[in-house]
Amino acid sequence: MVRKAAARVPLIWAWLVGAVALLPRMTDLTDFFTTDEAYHWIDRVAGFSKALATGNLFKTSQTGHPGVTIMWLGTLGTWAEQLAVGQGWAQPPSEAQHLAWLRAPHALLEALLVPLVYMLLRRLVSPLAAMLASLLIALSPYLIAHGRLLHLDALLTSFATLCVLFLLVDMQEGGWRWLVGSGVCAGLALLTKGPALILLPFVGLAMCAPAAQQLLADVRGGARPNVAALAWQVVRRYLIWLGVAALVVVALWPALWVQPVWILNNYWAEIRDNGARANGDGQFFMGQAIADPGPLFYLVAGAFHTTPAMLAGLALAPLGLALAEPRQRRPLLVLLTFVLFWTAVMTAGPKKFDRYTLPTWPALLVLAAAGLASLHALALRLRGRLAVASRVAGVCLMALLAVDAAQLWQIRPYFLSYYNPLLGGGAAAQRNLLIGWGEGMEQVASYLNAQPNPGNEPVLSTLGATLRPFLSAPIRPIERYGSDRASYAVVYHESLQRAADPPLYAKIQQGVPLQQIVINGITYATIYQVPRPYDHALPAHFGDELWLHGYSVAQSQGQLIITLAWDVRAQPSADYSVFFHLIDASGARVAQADVALGGGEDPGTRTWQPGRQVAVPIGLGLPPGLPKGSYALLMGLYDQRTGERLPFTHAPAEPERLDGPHVLRLQAIEQGE
Repeated sequence: MVRKAAARVPLIWAWLVGAVALLPRMTDLTDFFTTDEAYHWIDRVAGFSKALATGNLFKTSQTGHPGVTIMWLGTLGTWAEQLAVGQGWAQPPSEAQHLAWLRAPHALLEALLVPLVYMLLRRLVSPLAAMLASLLIALSPYLIAHGRLLHLDALLTSFATLCVLFLLVDMQEGGWRWLVGSGVCAGLALLTKGPALILLPFVGLAMCAPAAQQLLADVRGGARPNVAALAWQVVRRYLIWLGVAALVVVALWPALWVQPVWILNNYWAEIRDNGARANGDGQFFMGQAIADPGPLFYLVAGAFHTTPAMLAGLALAPLGLALAEPRQRRPLLVLLTFVLFWTAVMTAGPKKFDRYTLPTWPALLVLAAAGLASLHALALRLRGRLAVASRVAGVCLMALLAVDAAQLWQIRPYFLSYYNPLLGGGAAAQRNLLIGWGEGMEQVASYLNAQPNPGNEPVLSTLGATLRPFLSAPIRPIERYGSDRASYAVVYHESLQRAADPPLYAKIQQGVPLQQIVINGITYATIYQVPRPYDHALPAHFGDELWLHGYSVAQSQGQLIITLAWDVRAQPSADYSVFFHLIDASGARVAQADVALGGGEDPGTRTWQPGRQVAVPIGLGLPPGLPKGSYALLMGLYDQRTGERLPFTHAPAEPERLDGPHVLRLQAIEQGE
């Protein structure tokens, strides 16, 4: 009875860790659009699905990545969406809801693979290390963040990890099923993304290791080594593994059935042309815009993506290796070699993004788990001298995992914005790494949808495709700032980090921000209101609060319509009115208007928010029978409460004898009979 209960523990833990992995990966999938989803993968899934539906198998090749696995999963999401809508179980989805349908199969698969990782680890490392590793993987913000997306890196990570784990079980226990499982996962990884080719030499080298050990053992024991037999054993196993991987690739990629040569050439061209060049949009590292961040990039980026528990475990990993039994130490050393091998290959290339070493993350978490488990193992050895040692170790482990879980709750659903608080968190990470993949654009849209926008003028923004699903106003490229009429400009800070078009962004940033989107200490976007259009430039600064950009004047039905374009630089300290005086050639005032600066219905300038751009048409009535001639149109501001006029700078004031102090000349008005 006890044995049966003990046998059920792994299965219970597998179900438990699967549930823990499922919750953060499957909830709030309508959060935001990443750049790659908005610009690429939604359309690629649609093209792949259409190709399957129409029988145009060649079109199942949508990109050289090749991304076949994510397109299959996205297609499953499409079919599920169509079934749900067709049966009346769901309403026709919005763009964000459609993306959630496409993401869901991938997120579900990522969660379900965590228990599989656990069951494999139980055959390789101590039960406690396997449990800790699976829980660290389930709770890893980095893995969760990518496992929720319609994107490749999390899938590549899962398949590459399973490929290595199946191989390690095969090396430990033998049996063709483990070798075949490794080959299947290798094929799925190759169908996902080109860097999976790294598995080919790594697996070959890993297979050589036992043969090399046997060779050394024979030599040391005085036996004559059978080099040919050992070599053939390695070659045969590798060919079987490679054959299984190839069969999976061919079976799941219909394009290979019709145009294999072209498809394989395109696969290689993607690696050669895209992966072998620096990021075309630029990179940012250690406070500088740079094309290639260099050899320290993945070390720094990886450190920021760790959690406190992972960081503590990695610090203890040497102890975990030292205390592990020889049979458990070998898999850990192979995983460490995998981390170093993959990172070295990624470091050698000029194109670098932090997610390119995501496939090393589960292996690092296993090493961290072995380090944390070593605390408990060490405590057990000290039990005779320190009775509470094991209990203290257990409490420390639970506390570290509780911290990780609490952090997930605090940052949801913005798992991409997680950076280790022990290293300064998001704010420190933004000073050192390129950050921003579309997160926060839904908050930008929420703010803008609530703002006044007469005429539904366009919003200027970079990464417009990530903003469009949430925004009611039309969107234009931010490069049209200064040329197109627009309401607001959205500056995504990733563009500033990359030093994209410095003159353009310097011009935009001359304004005062209306709103900043800050998530987990990271400033993702800043919203500016675009200056209101005007016909005549006339810069005049009324203190630090109100700056005049220019004005427009039109004449209609016996009055002048004057529109002043104001830039609110700071919260006005008083309610101001504007006066307009029309002065004839003799200096006599022939027309006058005094009105609140924001118009008759405005609650007062003290309510104006810094960053607002205000332009309110104000009428100046002309007296009937105004003689023909030239008149000077003058204006100024005064405090409604005291009547005191406001001084200004950056523009010449009219002589006081003409119309008193602090008067600004707008233009001459020519009047006919």
